[in-house]
Amino acid sequence: MKVIILHGLYMHGLVMQPLSQQLRKFGYETKVLSYNTVSINEESLFESIDHALNPLTANVLVGHSLGGLMIKRYLANRQPTTSLISHVVAIGSPLKGASIVTRIQNIGLGAILGNSPYHGLNKHEDVWTFPQKLGSIAGTLAIGARQILIRDDHTLSDGTVTVEETRLEGMHDHIEAKQTHTSLIYNTFVPEQIDHFIRHDRFCR
Repeated sequence: MKVIILHGLYMHGLVMQPLSQQLRKFGYETKVLSYNTVSINEESLFESIDHALNPLTANVLVGHSLGGLMIKRYLANRQPTTSLISHVVAIGSPLKGASIVTRIQNIGLGAILGNSPYHGLNKHEDVWTFPQKLGSIAGTLAIGARQILIRDDHTLSDGTVTVEETRLEGMHDHIEAKQTHTSLIYNTFVPEQIDHFIRHDRFCR
């Protein structure tokens, strides 16, 4: 089975290599893809995913933050079968958009986001209707830009994305990890959960 991994906003594929290596220890073939997150060319990224898929086995798509939203858009565009892509795991992904993005736009700093808001980061309504099983992992260690920009101390978040923003009606399972938005991709808990979700269609509790 092959796992294809997408990074989040302002990141590069290199940051996902530790997660990739952890998943390889579980026996998965992995491929990390890079893309320009503030000047997103969807068709170019979608073609990269197409080429990364192993047609001889089931594939899994894993996305951190914006990466999870790009996977959602890929599925809507390509509509792959479950025999080609069986599972999706979103890590700290605001699956219906991010309130922190709205805040950045409201204070006049929207330009730093490039075109990323138009690819899923703007707040929007959605329901998971794809046949692929979706598992979402949320961080609960609120250290990050959210505390400076919004200061909603009573809202459970990973410091960037709220836990509620990682939930989507129709998803298969959801789990929380005591991690920040960035540290979600640098620990052993998340790859273990990804492996368990792929094997059992649910997270381990």
